[in-house]
Amino acid sequence: MSKSWIANAVTATNALFGGLSIMMSIEGNFKTAAVFILIAMVADALDGRVARALHTAGPMGVELDSLSDDISFGIAAGALMYAYQLHELGPVGFIPCALLGTFCAFRLARFNVKVTSVHGYFEGLPCPTTGVIVAAYVLSGIKIWNWLAVLCVLLLAFLMVSEIHYPDNKGASADQLHLPALLICFAFFIICTIFYWPVWAAALCAGYIMFGMMNTFLNRRKAKRKAKRTRKTAGENGEGKE
Repeated sequence: MSKSWIANAVTATNALFGGLSIMMSIEGNFKTAAVFILIAMVADALDGRVARALHTAGPMGVELDSLSDDISFGIAAGALMYAYQLHELGPVGFIPCALLGTFCAFRLARFNVKVTSVHGYFEGLPCPTTGVIVAAYVLSGIKIWNWLAVLCVLLLAFLMVSEIHYPDNKGASADQLHLPALLICFAFFIICTIFYWPVWAAALCAGYIMFGMMNTFLNRRKAKRKAKRTRKTAGENGEGKE
């Protein structure tokens, strides 16, 4: 019997706890639903390592992983956010939550298509981060204003399908990590934790999200300045030849 079933079973565990999280959200057991998303995240982090250790990585695992991630970090996260708070807004609340699953699926499909061309960073917010920040928010026990929660959910959905770069910690990257952006996000995390310590996990995820946006902005600005200097130099050299 092929050993691939072991890694696939770990991946399926991700989907299992994602499904259980949805059921717990329906039942109103919000903290249990949040914990199940975190367990799904652990399974998601382990499946690839198990597959590589057993030398059983293959297309079956790739497809199963994407489907499981959408269940656990897109659909389950949206269901939890709606059941926990945004059901109070009716359609205004459930549409943004439904978009989490939709945009998560798009993000995963794009990742699979571009896996050979994108290296050193994640293009768009990683889906597990979306699930974890929603779970951490619920476990913190706080509730921000409903309209602000809607904006945050829409932002998470948009960031997943955006072209913003997030560090993947898997090796060398062409992206420069800017210290000012890192310090600002670290300060944000410290301030939030001091103000109300139960939000530390959500604040950590929020800091990571903010860092990706700021760091991408700084890298793109640097690239534009470099391109502008290059064009200017090329123009001056052309005038000199005339």
